[in-house]
Amino acid sequence: MRRPTRFGILDFGFWIILATTLVAASACTTPQADAPVSTTATPAASASPAMSPVASPPASPATAGSGSKADSLAGRWTGPEGTYLNVTKKGEKYTIEIANLDGPKTYEGSAKGGVIEFTRNGKTETIKTASGADTGMKGFEKETNCVVVTKGSEGFCKK
Repeated sequence: MRRPTRFGILDFGFWIILATTLVAASACTTPQADAPVSTTATPAASASPAMSPVASPPASPATAGSGSKADSLAGRWTGPEGTYLNVTKKGEKYTIEIANLDGPKTYEGSAKGGVIEFTRNGKTETIKTASGADTGMKGFEKETNCVVVTKGSEGFCKK
């Protein structure tokens, strides 16, 4: 006498239904390309010397005025899955709001040459210009006007 299988065709059907549900759910997400277009977006070259052998800016940070290149980092930058970076200049300082999946957090930073430095959890972090590829973020490869805080996990672009 043959023993009936425990899962049989139901097991196979379960996996088909699960796969179909996952495909349908992923098709319902909004792609990043539908984000609003900023009218103030200007392409910026990478400020990271390790990433790009770009020539030095025409004026050194000491002669360019305090934070002139860092001022171009001000504004709202969008990231993946509803994350964003909002940089606001307040006098000589910058207010930095970083919203991740845990919610927004605010920091105070200052211009150091062409970057903005701030302290988060006792560690000095920098916000610097980057290309989409330089951010290390999936989906930003073709973007040209981006910033990066942590390569591969905190990149933001203006579209």
